[in-house]
Amino acid sequence: MQQVENLLIALSVVAALFAFLAFTRAGKAMRAVADNPVLAGIKGINAENIGRLVSFVGMGLAGLGGMLLGLDTSIDPLTGFRAILSIFAAAVVGGLGSIPGAVVGALTVGIGEELSLLVLSPNYRSAVGFLAILLVLTIRPRGILGQRAY
Repeated sequence: MQQVENLLIALSVVAALFAFLAFTRAGKAMRAVADNPVLAGIKGINAENIGRLVSFVGMGLAGLGGMLLGLDTSIDPLTGFRAILSIFAAAVVGGLGSIPGAVVGALTVGIGEELSLLVLSPNYRSAVGFLAILLVLTIRPRGILGQRAY
């Protein structure tokens, strides 16, 4: 039941983040600074303030993710190390710099890790992340939803 609650919370936060980035003035400023900071500065956007805002939003999302992980599992000094490989694999598989890609990558790696338990020992669960990175980067070097290399 806790995993279902975590899923609902995560989906609502991702939807809120997408809406924030797509429809608010601050979200559009963040995207403008990320795309071209010099041009954004010419248009009157303070890139330094936007950078601070992005840092605070990122720290809040990291804190929320840690809280959700702690609600689902036990918390000890190695909690983050156990999760970091799956998180890194999801980001690389989905495509670095792509929010929809991160979601697709997280679903791909997460479902792959869980389904691997049907045929493999739980000791090999983390190897699925490496295998996903290897397969996706062999086919699409920039990730599933990453930009195409020309």
